Amino acid sequence: MRERLFANRVSQAAGFCRKRQPNKVYVRDVMTVNQPLRIAVVDDLAQDRERLCGQLARYASAHGFDWQVSAFESGEAFLRQADGFALVFLDVVLGGINGIETARRLRAANPWALLVLVTVEADFALDGYEVEAAGFLLKGDPQGEARFESLMQRLLRRMLPEAELDFPAGGLRVPVSAVTYVEVLNHDMLVHTDHAVHTLRMTLQDFKRALPEDNRFFECHRGVTVNLDAISALRDDVVMMRNGDVLPVSRRRRAALEKAYMQRSIARLREVWP
Repeated sequence: MRERLFANRVSQAAGFCRKRQPNKVYVRDVMTVNQPLRIAVVDDLAQDRERLCGQLARYASAHGFDWQVSAFESGEAFLRQADGFALVFLDVVLGGINGIETARRLRAANPWALLVLVTVEADFALDGYEVEAAGFLLKGDPQGEARFESLMQRLLRRMLPEAELDFPAGGLRVPVSAVTYVEVLNHDMLVHTDHAVHTLRMTLQDFKRALPEDNRFFECHRGVTVNLDAISALRDDVVMMRNGDVLPVSRRRRAALEKAYMQRSIARLREVWP
């Protein structure tokens, strides 16, 4: 029996399906189009805040979008109201808490917001990857308007309907991106997300058939399938997940996992900085 290396979270499991009903998994459109998109602009320079807010207003007018833009002059002021924003433009060089630290704290309060780092140079790309930046804007870029237009097109594509897993018998609906990993334990399947563990009666193969075909998930060990986007680090024989769990990696699957993780990471970097 494989050793379970991660902390015991089964006792916190939610959504347990007590009846042995056939589980059908649906992928649904979960975007709500009737609510205005909330956007935050965080910059300690008033002229830069006004310039970016103006760009957003012109883009919304030209393309028929309805969104609400809120401007903040510091990371501290923004973090006090960070919940509920779908898109955040964050200056890297801020007085007080800098942009990268603000982004780290944002991820704890609002992990789903799309984050754009605004900077005077491209040296913050690796830091941006750490905080899962969806894109970058360079201040003073002579092609600024064209790059802004291209960036907004990419961001809006990412805001299109996200696949959601729906388990009717278990009473569970969860975005695919929220799943960190799944595992089979005895006759149950445990679906791990960032903040909960959900126990369902279904096979791993049934679950896999419902996943998006974008090479996001990889079976790193027998009965354990991880979301490559949720990996924080790879070690010799374990993989560390963003929710703090540490999972075993099969020796014969180690090389394939490294390759899949690298390919997925490169694909994500190309999305934010083409």
